[in-house]
Amino acid sequence: MDDDLRLKLKELSISMQTRAAELALPGGNTDISALMSGIAVTLEALLVIAEESKTPRSGPSVEPVTSLSD
Repeated sequence: MDDDLRLKLKELSISMQTRAAELALPGGNTDISALMSGIAVTLEALLVIAEESKTPRSGPSVEPVTSLSD
């Protein structure tokens, strides 16, 4: 995931959490609030998964296969 997309997802998550908190106030729509909060948490989880699944940039993570015909 590129940095621009990661930043936009983070911003979207924050704005959804903020709006969900506003809707959770008395007189707000608590169903929509819960839905928006859940979506924001899902976006955060996607960001964590994307970060964890990055391939290492320092080189291969396995030993190279050596030739057996010496």
